[in-house]
Amino acid sequence: MVVLGYTMLQVGSLAVRAARPSQSTAIKRPRTARAPSRRVLARVAVQGTDGGPGFEDYEWTGADEWEHVQDRRDEPPLPIPLLEGHRRVAIVRHGQSTWNAVGRIQGSSNLAVLTGKGEHQAEISRDMLQNDDFDKLYTSPLARSDRTAEVIWANRRPPFAERTVLPSLREVDLYEFQGLFKAEGKARYGESFRAWQKTPAEFEIHGHAPVRELWWRASRAWQDILDTPDSQSALLVVAHNAVNQALIATALGLPPTHFRRLLQSNAAVTVLDFEPRKHPDGTPAPPRVTVDRLNQSPDQPVRAQGSGRAAQTRLFIVRHAETDGSSDGVLLGSIDEACNYVGEDQAAATAAMLAEGDVRAVFCSPSARTRETATAIAERVGLFADGGSSVPAVEEVGGLSNINLGEWEGKKIMDVKGTGLPGDAEAREAFWARISSAYGTVLAEAGRRGGDAVLVTHAAVHAAILCTALGLSHEDLSRFRIGTGGVTVLEFPDGIDGDAVARCINYTAHLGPAAVPVTVDDLELVCGIDGCF
Repeated sequence: MVVLGYTMLQVGSLAVRAARPSQSTAIKRPRTARAPSRRVLARVAVQGTDGGPGFEDYEWTGADEWEHVQDRRDEPPLPIPLLEGHRRVAIVRHGQSTWNAVGRIQGSSNLAVLTGKGEHQAEISRDMLQNDDFDKLYTSPLARSDRTAEVIWANRRPPFAERTVLPSLREVDLYEFQGLFKAEGKARYGESFRAWQKTPAEFEIHGHAPVRELWWRASRAWQDILDTPDSQSALLVVAHNAVNQALIATALGLPPTHFRRLLQSNAAVTVLDFEPRKHPDGTPAPPRVTVDRLNQSPDQPVRAQGSGRAAQTRLFIVRHAETDGSSDGVLLGSIDEACNYVGEDQAAATAAMLAEGDVRAVFCSPSARTRETATAIAERVGLFADGGSSVPAVEEVGGLSNINLGEWEGKKIMDVKGTGLPGDAEAREAFWARISSAYGTVLAEAGRRGGDAVLVTHAAVHAAILCTALGLSHEDLSRFRIGTGGVTVLEFPDGIDGDAVARCINYTAHLGPAAVPVTVDDLELVCGIDGCF
């Protein structure tokens, strides 16, 4: 095991706060697995006066084992390092922990271990990744993450013992809040705890700014993660909810205000591509970072289990199912083409997953492939035209038509990769304005109806809507890669006028064997044209 920037662990962050004898009675608890290489704190198990289940209590002592690492900096994130070769990084959150299960705030404390459910989730992640090959493994030093990584890595080579442990991958430092139940935090800390919930990027505690420090720490982690020879291009990172969000956001250049807008569920997988670039004069330029998928979890995203707040309105954005052209890597643009037989299966699988939601409207762009996909969804969820008609209720939105690619249309992606959009293509600015307007119309209608709405469209439109929802610009269209049948779930916990939260992006696990693998044989074949439009 390689441990970077780290010498030893000594737990000193939490102390037991024992209940008064007059209010509780000590009980025996079964022995549980404990994290190795650390001094275990004395703990007291108590039973409530109402005869309820036993619990343990902890209290912050004012110092912890991470102070010597000196990575708590309230400074702008470091830039992503320059690269000469492609890197694909899969990021996984640990399985459910004992503190997840009871609603206790963990932060960077190291007292929780995986529950039985968490072990099972890690096994599902292992199965999801069983056909993927990784060259190197990075883990957090915390037990819940390290155990998840051990389950996922299984019998891969090199052996698990040769993993690299990065203290920078530990969970967000929450100081006094660590060890508290969430309800207890509200009662004890009042406005301070509400600030953590409502404005986390500005929140400060114990003389620190946890989220801003986390952004810097995640950017520091990228310096180590990407520091591999080009022969080690497929990398696996296993860490935690908040730090995974920070890794993704700093890779994309998103500020700390995007905290909690890129959800990370237990044992879910996110995949980022880092593609080397050069300036016109040939000198190295910052790599282009593309989200291949975000939060592909063991639980289907429509069920909205795990992290995130409840939302009255959700938008399911679906890329149309496969066509012969998309299967062959052809840029279709405005060319109208129907789904092929694989696409029909993809549409059926997507419809089956979305049927678990509360779908009240299905929208699509005006093309055969989107209309066919939308029709399959409307039929499965039981949406039909008024008057008892058997005609599926699919609403076409003209403004959501695909980008016109001019002379590129009909050509294979690899034949034009690395070249600029042709002069006769639709201007990005015009495309952006058109999609932003149409998206606003769809979102307003979805909010009016409540529940869930489905929007079936094209990869370029899909990416443009994501950029709009997350506060990005048309210059960021290449940030998102969307496969045929890929599903993005946007949630609006504060209503449609509030910030959008991405529960998942390009979710494809429901497609089974037709899903794109996490690792690919030749990273140079990964599309680099504005997210494979």
